[in-house]
Amino acid sequence: MKNPIQMIKQCIANEEPYFVLRGKDICALPAIEKYYESVKDKVKDPYFIEEIEEIMKDFRAFRDEQETHIPD
Repeated sequence: MKNPIQMIKQCIANEEPYFVLRGKDICALPAIEKYYESVKDKVKDPYFIEEIEEIMKDFRAFRDEQETHIPD
């Protein structure tokens, strides 16, 4: 997976908007699952699709181990 800190720095340098989802956010996993459906329809790179699958697994595991809530 790409370094998220580096990606954010690139966005800031290029004045490009970005969006961050945290594991504690109760809405994060459903948002990632919807994004994954779009990726499967539009992206042909299997490595990228696998990256999103791994992110979903991480968020699911976090949700199962930690309490999620609407973030501050």
